[in-house]
Amino acid sequence: MKKQKLKNILFDIGFALATFIVVLLFYENIALATILLLIIAIIGLLKWKSKRTLMIFLFAGVFGTIAEIIAVKVGIWDYQISNFYNIPLWLFIVWANAGAFIYQIAKEIREKRLK
Repeated sequence: MKKQKLKNILFDIGFALATFIVVLLFYENIALATILLLIIAIIGLLKWKSKRTLMIFLFAGVFGTIAEIIAVKVGIWDYQISNFYNIPLWLFIVWANAGAFIYQIAKEIREKRLK
C-alpha cells in the first residue's frame, strides 16, 4: 500500500512539473501549449478517475481564468502574448491543472497521515 501512495504522489508531482515545463518552453506558441497542456490534463483526469477532481479542475480553470482577465483588465499585469480577453488561452488549463494538483496532493498527504 505504501508503494502505491508513493507512486501516486510521484505522479502528482510529475503532473505539476509537466504543466510547468510546457508553459516554460511553449508559452509563446499558444496553440501548441494549449494542446500539450490539454493532453497532460486528460492524462491526469483519466488516472484520477474522480468526479470531484473533475469539478475542482473546472472550478479552478473557470475562476482562475476570470481572476486573470480581471487583473489584466484593471492593469495589475499583462501578457505580451494573448488571444483570449488579453490572456493566453492555455492559462485556463494551467489554473485547472493547478486546482486538480493541489486537491490530489492534499488528498494523498491526508490519506497517508490517517494510516
